[in-house]
Amino acid sequence: MNKTDIGRFVGFWEKTGCIEQRMTHLYGYYSEDPNYPEGIRCNIEALYDPPQIGDTSGQEEMQDPKRHIVEMIAAGLGLEHVGIMFTKLD
Repeated sequence: MNKTDIGRFVGFWEKTGCIEQRMTHLYGYYSEDPNYPEGIRCNIEALYDPPQIGDTSGQEEMQDPKRHIVEMIAAGLGLEHVGIMFTKLD
């Protein structure tokens, strides 16, 4: 997991007093997890914060004209969109 990027994501949220909720797209890859029989691990390598508007009740992702570029770069690096992370007050 890319702890530095996740720390920045959480740090930005904390700077708003945890008032402005945020979301980010997670990019990475899947691999076998030797700790579990037939286990699979999701390895997060990069985050992408799209244009968004956040308030105390949540966030809304805005239209992103650069999203296709992000997807092309990720694919070129051997990464894929593996999920979304978001903040929440409760």
